Amino acid sequence: MSQRIPWSSHRVRLRDAVVEGYLVNDSPLRVGAGREPPLGSAVDLAVLRVAIGGKKVPYIPGSSLKGVFRSTAMQLALAKGLHACSGLSGYTCMDQEFTEYGGSTLMGYVQDRLRVGDVMEAIRAFHEKACLLCKMFGSPSFTGHVVFSDADPLDERGEVVEVPIGVRTGIAIDRRTGAVHAGALYQVEYVEPGARFRFTIAATNLPNYALGLLFKALRMLHEGWVRVGGFKTRGFGRVHVEDLRISIWGLTVEQGKLVAIDDKDLEVDLGSIARVEEHKVVAEGAVAWQVVGKLEEVWEQCSARLKS
Repeated sequence: MSQRIPWSSHRVRLRDAVVEGYLVNDSPLRVGAGREPPLGSAVDLAVLRVAIGGKKVPYIPGSSLKGVFRSTAMQLALAKGLHACSGLSGYTCMDQEFTEYGGSTLMGYVQDRLRVGDVMEAIRAFHEKACLLCKMFGSPSFTGHVVFSDADPLDERGEVVEVPIGVRTGIAIDRRTGAVHAGALYQVEYVEPGARFRFTIAATNLPNYALGLLFKALRMLHEGWVRVGGFKTRGFGRVHVEDLRISIWGLTVEQGKLVAIDDKDLEVDLGSIARVEEHKVVAEGAVAWQVVGKLEEVWEQCSARLKS
């Protein structure tokens, strides 16, 4: 089945992977509510809040996490010489024109094929022309295969925990004169270091190399090479991962082995390190990081194949 229908299609279910854990901020964290402060806010730049259990608490939107992972994955793919679009509206793979499609964009060609009921050709064209990131994270008119939940301040029982909020006063510098910009005094909210946000990333159908790319971005986040939120150049947004748990299951998981999903992929055996059930592997804590490492190796090994 996987030979006839590409993994990027949502018509097949080859495997599921769930990554769970806590993001803990090591430095001030600020995911802002926008330029205009919410009504009643005492500061100019408030943090984004959500109502959970009757409390309004800071959180990290899944869309923010998706942006962090996609931009990091793009950097990693480009570093390997792979085609990777930015995902920005108007500049995605779907917006590219192809001579073999009569000068039509990929989106136009796919929609044309779908209108006449030629679904398989639409799937084939997207899989062949779209970059790996569009297949993983999505593109206009195409739902990706990785879902990022909001990261909320919840404990192991799912109950809301208090998040300490700090406020700093800042000034803006006039870049032309180097002096303080008149009337540019502002106050900014942030989450004090040490807050824990529970996150979940769910992925379907990703080949082992794509899981490896996703996990490499996760490790870079954990090690502080990638940050979350705003004010990054001022030291904000460094986080690390705690209590990591990885579960992978489905038709392409056999006795601890993740079977290669396409001809670019490599099989990886997790049976010696992870807990194995019939069509499922589970890893927690330090073992989960070993699984991350094994799949990162697959990404490194397969990236050259993906050029062809």
